[in-house]
Amino acid sequence: MSMRIHKLNTYLRPEDAYTIVEFLDQVRDMLMQAYGDDIKIMLQEASQHNPIQRESDDDESF
Repeated sequence: MSMRIHKLNTYLRPEDAYTIVEFLDQVRDMLMQAYGDDIKIMLQEASQHNPIQRESDDDESF
C-alpha cells in the first residue's frame, strides 16, 4: 500500500470559509441525530475503561 498525499488549499475567501463551516455544522448535526446516543454510550464506556488521571500540583517542577 502506498501513501497518498493530498493538498488542501489553506487560503480561502471569508465567504468560502463560512460556507465550509456551515456545511460542517450541518454534517455534525446530522451525525449527532443519527448516532448521538451511540456516541454517548461509546464515550461513557471508554471513560470507564480508561479513567482520566489528573495531574496533581504536588509534582516536582521541571
